Amino acid sequence: MGAAPLLRWHRSDDVSHSDALASVPRAITALIYEKLSLLSARQFVHSYFLSREIDLRGMIKFRHPKIALLEMIKKLNREYPKSRLLKETGRYSNSPIFVVGIYSGADKLGEGFGSSLRMAEYRAAEDALHRVYLTRVPNHLMSLPTSTFPTGLGSVFKVKGKEKPHTPADLGMAEVEYGRSGRSSAGYTD
Repeated sequence: MGAAPLLRWHRSDDVSHSDALASVPRAITALIYEKLSLLSARQFVHSYFLSREIDLRGMIKFRHPKIALLEMIKKLNREYPKSRLLKETGRYSNSPIFVVGIYSGADKLGEGFGSSLRMAEYRAAEDALHRVYLTRVPNHLMSLPTSTFPTGLGSVFKVKGKEKPHTPADLGMAEVEYGRSGRSSAGYTD
């Protein structure tokens, strides 16, 4: 946020520099909430924090993606995942390329390539997990619990108004349905 040169506090061993800097966004958000409204604080958070997109694919590594995918599929009561060879070139050369897809029924969950079938299958399972866990649902489709609070000035506990009911999305299936985004030959409509 560029607050490091502005930050002054009496140093103590209990609070590190990074902890002090981390408290700045929380303090600014709280100030906006207190002086303006919950709606203004929510808009501030969406504009300055939630709108930033960071590619987390490089930061998340799975030790055994095929096992993790199998456990996730069991948890979601979907069909057992099957690997299918989609394309190959140069099988008998010194640099073959294989493209493998992982399917659950008719739904293509992930795709991966590699110089061996095993590597391609590993990458396909990793891709399937990334598609589920790292798929961002667009903001207009996402409902946060704070969107149910009455929108007025001051504390949400003091503002008169009717609260709206909050129905959270089912974790797992919503991400699977949104993440596959039409890569199915089944009769689903997105």
